[in-house]
Amino acid sequence: MGLNTNTNTSNALYILQGKIVKVANKETGNFEVNGKFYEAYDSISGYLVGFKIVDGYRDGERDVALKIQDGTDEYLLKFGVNSGNFTSWSKSIQNADLLKELELVPTFKQDGDKKQSSLLIKQNGEWIKRKYTNDSMGELPVAMPVSLNGKVSYDYTAQLDYLINEISSIFDAAELPF
Repeated sequence: MGLNTNTNTSNALYILQGKIVKVANKETGNFEVNGKFYEAYDSISGYLVGFKIVDGYRDGERDVALKIQDGTDEYLLKFGVNSGNFTSWSKSIQNADLLKELELVPTFKQDGDKKQSSLLIKQNGEWIKRKYTNDSMGELPVAMPVSLNGKVSYDYTAQLDYLINEISSIFDAAELPF
């Protein structure tokens, strides 16, 4: 009862414009977006010790929550399921060894109005290749074309759900010692 000090060493991290960011203030931040300040990092290294799908920032959206340990500290990295970060990460994580340290490296490119983001994985000094590519989709469901007001868009729901289930199974089966 009463006031307590938080003894949790978990740190909330997000991905923003190709950087891993932690909320900061004007004095401690080194990265500003829309008047908000962040501590920005190029990558994060450690052991992936947890994977979970949680409610997203906006109603009806889902986020990935990755728990990462680097020895003494624990971080919670969150990013949208319906994003280039998830698409790239989720198609590569199956080829990583979850018992070994890895590095997560976000990228961001903007060409006019088109924005492209990715979350790449590096392990043992090598970039992890994707399990699924446009040339080799395996059992990954294809995106379904949807026409709305004469404009074709794509529904990735089945593909995202398949990847989430596959990754959840990998983490469940890994028996991580962490």
